[in-house]
Amino acid sequence: MLISGLAIAIIISLLLLAITRIAVERVAHAHHMQKVSFFDRYPVRPGDIVFLGDSITDGARWHELFPGLPVKNRGINANLTTNVLERMDNIVNGQPKAIFILIGTNDLPWFEHRSDEQILETYEAILRRIKQGSPETSVFVQSILPREQSKAQRIQKLNGDLKTLATRYGYVYIDLFSHFSTPEGALCPELTNDGLHLLSIGYAIWVKILRPYIRGL
Repeated sequence: MLISGLAIAIIISLLLLAITRIAVERVAHAHHMQKVSFFDRYPVRPGDIVFLGDSITDGARWHELFPGLPVKNRGINANLTTNVLERMDNIVNGQPKAIFILIGTNDLPWFEHRSDEQILETYEAILRRIKQGSPETSVFVQSILPREQSKAQRIQKLNGDLKTLATRYGYVYIDLFSHFSTPEGALCPELTNDGLHLLSIGYAIWVKILRPYIRGL
């Protein structure tokens, strides 16, 4: 009877998890389509500086962080590398001056079933699309930010591979991880309120890191 009750509890928990996951995915998809619709109406143009990524990029007011510059925020909440690849035409067709990419953290959770090899393959497809479609664009590959300590080793390994990938395509790799990480490899607690996204102090650090690269454009 105890085993039967435990089994029922596990089944109910799994069903609730699945229902929650479906609801989250529906919300994320709706938000994604809303953003894509906006980006299609207000496209990237030559001379623009594009910040491309997921909710971490989306959460910044880049035009306030870099006032007076032609910046465009092309971050979308919950995006994976695959989502970014799907919307690269909108970016590349505009022939922007520069693209700062930060993507990959949403590929990591177990329920996405994304191996490191798959993540890197998709990331390379993104870089290849830029190189072929907008060869004059300066591209900056930013390291995946730290999150919970349990993912530190995997993120650091991926970042090393991203650095190699950026070099292969003649792009610039920017190490953000070491500026945001605790000695154990987690996101510094004073920079976040959920262990993943950044508070304003985190964005201030990010801007300080990026400023020399922006000046060099």
